[in-house]
Amino acid sequence: MRHPHENYIKAQLATLLLAVFLAVLGLFQLDHQWIILLMFYVLATSFLFEALVESKKQQMVNSIIQLLRALIIVLFTTILYF
Repeated sequence: MRHPHENYIKAQLATLLLAVFLAVLGLFQLDHQWIILLMFYVLATSFLFEALVESKKQQMVNSIIQLLRALIIVLFTTILYF
């Protein structure tokens, strides 16, 4: 039997793996700072998927926490990059 939110969990895992890949790539490509910027945005997307899963499970406190984490990452990354 499939988990009801399996697609969201797979999307979260995929974005998390992509963020790790971009972080490793960014360590070796320091000339391209946009890779690190993209990594933080992908990481924030992973938190958004986690918030979506939590809200579907009716756990609003955890969902709001994940949304705030994503918002903080996006805001601070954008401010520090630009």
